[in-house]
Amino acid sequence: MKHLLFAIFILTTSFLQAQRSDEPVDRRENDNEVKFNAGGAVFELFELSYERILNEDMGVGCSLSYFSEETVYYQGAVLPFFRFYPSEKRRAAGLFFEANSGIVFSQNDEIFFIDEGGAQTEEGENFVSFGFGVAIGGKFISKTGLFGEIYAGLGREFVDDSFIEAYPRVGLNFGYRF
Repeated sequence: MKHLLFAIFILTTSFLQAQRSDEPVDRRENDNEVKFNAGGAVFELFELSYERILNEDMGVGCSLSYFSEETVYYQGAVLPFFRFYPSEKRRAAGLFFEANSGIVFSQNDEIFFIDEGGAQTEEGENFVSFGFGVAIGGKFISKTGLFGEIYAGLGREFVDDSFIEAYPRVGLNFGYRF
C-alpha cells in the first residue's frame, strides 16, 4: 500500500510538472496591440491606437486622437493606418513605414462679422475633413509583449474650407501586444 501511494504521488507530481511551464511566454508572436501616445500627451494630444498584425511584415490599425487645447485649430482625428515592416528578423517590429487616411476635426473661433448696426460679433466654425498621410518610425518589443515605438509623419487635408492644411502624425507610443 505504501508503494502504491508513493507511485501515485510520483505520477501526480510529474504530471503537474509537465502541465506547468516555467518558461515565459513569448508574446512577440501575438496579433493584437493596444497603445497610448505618451509623447503627444505632453502637448495635450491624447491618442489611443489599436493595431492588428496581419503577417510577418504588415499590420493595420486605427488611432483616435483628441487635442484638448481650445486655442488650436486642430481638434482631433480618426486615423486608419497600414504599416509595412521591412525587417526580416522580428515579426512586425523594427523599422516601419506607414500610410494613413484620416477624418480630421478642426475649428476656428476667430470669424468676425459686422452686422447692420456696426457691432462686431464673433462666430465659430467646426470642420470635418479628410486627408491622407505618411509616417516612418521604429518599434521595439520585449518577449513579455510590452513595446515602445517612435514615429513622425504628416498628412494633408483635402477640404478647402478648413483652416488647417495638414495634420500631425507624431508620437512616442507605449503599448502591449496580446
